[in-house]
Amino acid sequence: MKSIGKTIVVFCVLGLLIISINFKYNYIYYGRLGKSMLTQKSNRIYDNAVRECRYVFLDLGSSKGVQVRKLFEPNLYPNASIIPVFDQVFGNISERQKYACAFGFEANPRHMKRLKFIEESYKNKGFQVNFYNLAVSDRDNAIVTIFSETNFNLDWGAGILDKAINNKAKMTMYKVHTVDIVTFIVETINPLKSKAVFMKMDIEGSEYLVLPYMIKNRILCKNIITSAGIEIHEWARKPLNMSLDMSKLKQNLKQQSCVPTSVIPLDDESYNIDVAINPDSSINS
Repeated sequence: MKSIGKTIVVFCVLGLLIISINFKYNYIYYGRLGKSMLTQKSNRIYDNAVRECRYVFLDLGSSKGVQVRKLFEPNLYPNASIIPVFDQVFGNISERQKYACAFGFEANPRHMKRLKFIEESYKNKGFQVNFYNLAVSDRDNAIVTIFSETNFNLDWGAGILDKAINNKAKMTMYKVHTVDIVTFIVETINPLKSKAVFMKMDIEGSEYLVLPYMIKNRILCKNIITSAGIEIHEWARKPLNMSLDMSKLKQNLKQQSCVPTSVIPLDDESYNIDVAINPDSSINS
């Protein structure tokens, strides 16, 4: 009997140990350290299943969400330079409203209330829009610091590159999670088998890190990213000791073993505080 009792005790201890280890693992991996990235990642399959994504707009650096609004409601933004690009890549507005899907990434958490309002309003209209509060990077689920203008009305951008940012003492600092943008494209965008994917990149200096990483992993190929509007921030080049510019970027793209993504310099800052008409109003296409 004593032997049986000891055996039961041993099994109980082992069981408690396994439960403890499993709890600790899940806390570290899915809890405090990983919740932001993994929670958002887990929603992708559901989000993508809502409708056919015949066209994809990948908005890297969404800020206040104005570019996504230009995609679905261009009539509100006359003369915005990105709209002819949307027309060329995705076709007419009725086609976009039915079949375009937008995925936006914004590191600055102060913009998320507005972005989630746009997302919800557009989904209620049948548009497929998803915004993620993540910093575009070459790593998944790392924690980085972003610096943002303290005055919200001057908050045209935020950055994670410490050496390239001046007057940090006067800025607001946030800790945010990163997204490995190559993994996101491979796991989330590629399976959609879209006719066209347009990527807008305005990530406040992080392009010097992200673009070489995308080229290395053969992401900037026309069969993956059809075309891209990329802003290369000159102010970050010298502090980061980088030589990449638009000319060198296009040269590097041509050296890939694929037909390269069509890249255009794009810096559409029009309507950067948006228009008075909210996204939950009726559509006037």
